Amino acid sequence: MSILDTNIAIYDYFEKIAQIPHGSYHEEGIADFIESVAIEHELRYVRDEMNNIVIYKNASQGYENHPTIMLQGHMDMVNEKNNESEHDFDNDPLELYIEDEFLHASGTTLGADDGCGICYMLAILTDQNLKHPSLECVFTVQEEVGLCGAIGLDASLLSAKRMIGLDSGTEGQTCTSSSGGNDVLITKPITGEDNYSPVYVLEITGLLGGHSGSCIDKARGNANKIAARILYYLLKEGMDIRLIEITGGLKNNAIPRECYVAFASTTPFEYIQAHVESYEKDIQMELENSDPELQIHLYEDECDVCISAQDSEAIISLMYLAPNGLIEKSQVIKDLTTLSLNMGIVRTHEDSVTISYSIRSPLQTAREDLALHLELIASVYNAYIEVSHDYPGWDYDSHSQLRKQLREFYQQRTGHSLKEVATHGGLETGVFKGKIPDLDIITMGPDMDYIHTPDERLNLESYLRTYQLLIDFIATL
Repeated sequence: MSILDTNIAIYDYFEKIAQIPHGSYHEEGIADFIESVAIEHELRYVRDEMNNIVIYKNASQGYENHPTIMLQGHMDMVNEKNNESEHDFDNDPLELYIEDEFLHASGTTLGADDGCGICYMLAILTDQNLKHPSLECVFTVQEEVGLCGAIGLDASLLSAKRMIGLDSGTEGQTCTSSSGGNDVLITKPITGEDNYSPVYVLEITGLLGGHSGSCIDKARGNANKIAARILYYLLKEGMDIRLIEITGGLKNNAIPRECYVAFASTTPFEYIQAHVESYEKDIQMELENSDPELQIHLYEDECDVCISAQDSEAIISLMYLAPNGLIEKSQVIKDLTTLSLNMGIVRTHEDSVTISYSIRSPLQTAREDLALHLELIASVYNAYIEVSHDYPGWDYDSHSQLRKQLREFYQQRTGHSLKEVATHGGLETGVFKGKIPDLDIITMGPDMDYIHTPDERLNLESYLRTYQLLIDFIATL
């Protein structure tokens, strides 16, 4: 049974893609669907080895001599779910529901980021009544894990010099610049040993989390850093802490909401618990405005192996000392974060513990310097780093003709001023600008909230209203 009105094309396509698992690195199914739409409607297309797809649509009558427009969005979604959810992102369809005019997915992310952009393009491609120049609709993969699809796309497939990016989450605004970024993976080799001591689990839950670009300046708690802080405090009290397993965060571009640490200790449970409860009160007070639902629990468990005391202390100290969060703000653009890093994922493996970071800045030199900072800290604890997925930023273009046209159109249509914003998030627009230096870029999108979290929701009225605005604007180009 459909949740949305499938007589409306963008609703129908959203229902359909919600049935197809399409997390990062697993976009083949949704790419198959998009390809099938192109074939059904006899549209020329190219699908590359990464599963990026470019679909071409000829200009409508009277628009044959108008310059080509590129529309672009990404196929992958962030797979986040609540701890109690049994959803299998590799196999299960999303469970959509509507509440107070907002579309949600039960217990999981919704994929409105960037399912909205995908559905906008599919609806435009299959509607023969629209007026528009020739179109190049670009569907990319692996955006959420480093803009990989856009980086890998062959730019010779594109002729457009005007681009409308559809990966945007606020109606009535357009983006004017974006941050570059890269990933840093810290690896700490470990030595295991037999364990004959009691085992405890430290559980951090209830944090709000959020996108590590747009929310990094909101001082929200990072579950990995909170766990490291508590464990370091316990060490400083002279307690015996030998780690067994750390599982914190799901994506390095999402502020971690939960962290679970199992450890062995000869210290009595009641003594550790008393200290944890004291730390919990302090941290809850510090985060009462940003994360009022924070909960910290300690409970008993069992395990017959653990990490050596020396390596455990090194890992805890490294996590405690390593920086996280907002580093610098712009001195030119009000409230724009220009340098940050997010300790997104911590995992225990058979012979190592890894800490995965996302670093963001429009300046490559600033990113390199922060990576060097992490490398120095890691080296103190006999760990090493790997830097990957470097992608460029998108600088502000004060002479953008396309943005001027959108500004005038939006004012005339709505009676309101278009909001122009710079973002600390990494966008594929930056990658395409790097490939096509004279590309003129704007962005559009409907209102959505809490992206990259299970609370993600899409304003359905805004979704429909923004689509109408998009197609009417394209008709003026």
